[in-house]
Amino acid sequence: MADQIEIQIPNTLVNEETTFTVTAYFRTRATKTASTPTTIHYKVVDIHNRSTITDWTVVSTPAGNNDIVITSAENEIIDDSNLRETKMILIKIDSGLSTQVIETKMWRVKNLEGIE
Repeated sequence: MADQIEIQIPNTLVNEETTFTVTAYFRTRATKTASTPTTIHYKVVDIHNRSTITDWTVVSTPAGNNDIVITSAENEIIDDSNLRETKMILIKIDSGLSTQVIETKMWRVKNLEGIE
């Protein structure tokens, strides 16, 4: 069973309404070998505005690594008075099991309208 999640994103600062792919790698801590979790869920939240953008969503085919697309809608600026907003993805494997693990990764979104 996987007990470690590594999350990679292409950039930690993106323009509003940008689409990008998050890659999650699942490994065993002891041997660092790839492992396939029983279940994978993800959630996207806006840290700055304390709101859920995308609630827990199932990744349909768990593998040793999975790609999750962050959509332009998930990278929308919620409050136009903010020059930047911080978003976060939470990835949870083996939900409800004794092997459950949650890991997070954050990025910032630039408000292009607010810069003018």
